[in-house]
Formats: sequence, structure tokens, C-alpha cells
Amino acid sequence: MKKIYPVKAILIAFLFSASIANSQTPSIVTAGVCDGIVANFNTNDNGFNSPSVYGSIFDSSFYYHAGRGYWTDYLPPFRTVAPGFPRVMNIISPPYLNPNPNGTFNVGFHYIVPNPATDRFQVRIISVTTTPMGTITNVEATSGVQFFAAWPPAATPYVDGVTTPVPDPTPFLNGFEGNVCLRLIDPDIQNGPTTSFRVEVSYLINEPFFAVFDNLSIGPQPIQLPVNFIGLVAQRNNSKGVDLRWDVSEEVNVREYLIERSTTGADFTAVGTIAAKGKSIYSFSDPNVPSATLYYRIKSEDFDGKFKYSGILRLTGNNSFSNE
Repeated sequence: MKKIYPVKAILIAFLFSASIANSQTPSIVTAGVCDGIVANFNTNDNGFNSPSVYGSIFDSSFYYHAGRGYWTDYLPPFRTVAPGFPRVMNIISPPYLNPNPNGTFNVGFHYIVPNPATDRFQVRIISVTTTPMGTITNVEATSGVQFFAAWPPAATPYVDGVTTPVPDPTPFLNGFEGNVCLRLIDPDIQNGPTTSFRVEVSYLINEPFFAVFDNLSIGPQPIQLPVNFIGLVAQRNNSKGVDLRWDVSEEVNVREYLIERSTTGADFTAVGTIAAKGKSIYSFSDPNVPSATLYYRIKSEDFDGKFKYSGILRLTGNNSFSNE
């Protein structure tokens, strides 16, 4: 078995390096400024996902671990034993507006890996542009393959179980923890009113221990992506109440949703509150409401005090529609 692993490592290195050519212009990688955390994962997954990007037998996955508040490949009861190695894991953010000047993008994150001297990562910046013909995505910049140990400050030993509380300590989550903060300089990174950017981070782990991804930063300020309301619908029920449902995407830093009602469409009063749960669909029942025409809207409130309204929904009889 020992003879197989070097071959696997070579193949995975090829998969990493093959993706570098997707960027139109070679990217320059320097030290970045990563003071502003846009996703800390303390309460929800922030709309991130961990797809199989490279399409090989070495692909693995991160899972959002709600109890610990980060992404890891350790998730009871699905993964509690030593993972296979070497393996590639990828995590992709939702689209963010670039808070940095044209041609630059800062990326920072916290990691726990078994061995920073041998484990590696790669960062890619993927543009998402809305056009009349549809959405266009493209890899605009890449860091290339980097060793965790190459990025100061030096990683420190991590011992699982020190953080309190740890709901499920495991002997297979140990090694070193640290922070990466880099700046990608590439003329292909062009900001625009219809262009946002996804951040993709890939890990290459060479040991039979778990790894962690946490605390994404994309610049010097804690710029949060507000929730996007997709739709709001309402229907009267048999209990003289109204059942509401709304769909959201890219729910980041949202604390709660306030359901507001009006009989005029101008003066609204809060009739209920739903805590944000990192879900895409929410529902609320407003009991004992008048039979006249009603207006509803949803107000999202962030942890930092910012807020955003959905469109106003007009309910006449049993029918409803939202005016965005």
C-alpha cells in the first residue's frame, strides 16, 4: 500500500495544476489584508457548499458542522473514523461583491490541517456575471498550489477538546491551526454592477486526519452579503388566519425575520418574528386577521443592525402576489 500513495499524490497534484490554466492571465500572489470576516459559520453554513470539483477518485467533501461552527470532513455519525488519504476537498462560497479595487481580491481563512508542511491548498476566484442571455461564470484568478506552512504567521499545535464546549471530541482531528491571508492580483478581476465573485478553496490533505475550514475574509472590512428575497406568498387558512411563506438565498449574518402587516400598504406593524436558521424557505401563520385586503412584507435584521425588506405582498380574498 505504501507504493500507491506517492502515485495518488502525483495525480492529485496534476489535478490541482491543471486548473491553473483556466485563468486568462497569470495571477500574482502576495500577502493580503483580511480583517473583515464575511462568514464565520457560527450559526449557519452561510450558503457555502462542498462539491466534487475535480472529478477524481480522490475527491472528498467538507461538511458543515453546526455544533462546532465550521466546515470539516468530520461529521458524526457519517464520518468518525480516520479518513482516507491523500484526498482533495473543495468549498465554494456564494457570490460576493468585490470590496477590493479592480484587479485585486483578498482571501483569508482559518484552517486546521494535520501537517502544514506537507498539506496544500489552492484559491480560485470565479466571476458570476448576469447578462440578458443568462449567467456567465469564469475563473478569473488562481493562487496555484500553496503549502499552508508558507503563509505566516506560523501555525500552532491544535489539540481537540481544548475549546469549550466541544460536543463530540475526536482523536482524528489534530495537527496544527493557523490563518492564511493572501491577495490575488490579476487584471481579469473586473468589478461591475452585474458581476459578483465566488471564492473556491481546495485542500490537499496527505494524512489520515480530519481538516477544518473556517472564517472566510475577502477584504479589510467585515462586509456582509445581505439576504436575497426570492419570493413571498400568502394564503388564507380555515382558521381565519393567513399562512405566509418566503424563499431566500445567500443568507449571511441574518439574525431574524420580522413579519409586518398593513391594511393600507403604507403603515406596517410587526405581527411576528422568526429566527434565522440558515434555511432557504421560511413560513409563518398570522392568526385571526381581518377579511379585508391586507399587505405583508418581511424585514430581515442582521446581527450588526442592518436590515432589508422583501417586496410588499397584497392579499385580496384568498389570492396573493408580491410586488418586488
